[in-house]
Amino acid sequence: MMKNSVTCQHCKSENPFYRTTCLNCKSHLRDRVYNLDLWKTIGLLIENPSEAFKIIIFSEQKNFILFILIFASFKYLITTRFVAMSTLGEFQTSTGLIVSYLIVLACISGFMFLFAFLFTLIGKNFSLQTRFKDNLAILCYTQSTHVISLFILFPIELIVFGDYIFSLNPSPFVLKKNIAYLLSGIEIVFILWSTLISFYAFYTQSKNILSSLISTLIFKGFLSVLIMILSILVFTV
Repeated sequence: MMKNSVTCQHCKSENPFYRTTCLNCKSHLRDRVYNLDLWKTIGLLIENPSEAFKIIIFSEQKNFILFILIFASFKYLITTRFVAMSTLGEFQTSTGLIVSYLIVLACISGFMFLFAFLFTLIGKNFSLQTRFKDNLAILCYTQSTHVISLFILFPIELIVFGDYIFSLNPSPFVLKKNIAYLLSGIEIVFILWSTLISFYAFYTQSKNILSSLISTLIFKGFLSVLIMILSILVFTV
């Protein structure tokens, strides 16, 4: 028996969750979804993540994946800068901003592709039939929280701290302590939200709480390690 399947109402045979028609009798299992509406999907991710990921999986065209990766990678570039400042202190780098961004974009995109491939491959060994393109799409859409953070929080941080946003001498926590802690708290909320969204993504595919929790921790753990590596790679070359 498949871990996450849909039963045909006509012949009662089991089908993979993503199927539109029954493998046995060719009856329709659900309505077709042709394209994704970006703003509607992001709104649904906020309101009902499980339903949003179902629509993403069912959609024939995985729209806006590149759009999300482009802006999420810019947010990660900012994050790597903060990590580098915290771990390395003041530093000199010969890598330009555009080159740094392209490195981050390539690494984040490569990580998404690799993790989606491994999740698809490993799932088959546990009777979980998923498609690579579906797994890649849901992983990319989990990054929409970072895009929201980029457009909401980063402009505020720039306005409040200006050039000192990346400074340790003095740090934003010395310049405007209360505001710095408030914005940091909001950043943590976005990180926790991203983790929760990731859990919903894996759960929508597996319908298993334990495996979804493990997958989320592995996904976020390796992503955090990648950010640490990028902070060294990008800002010490």
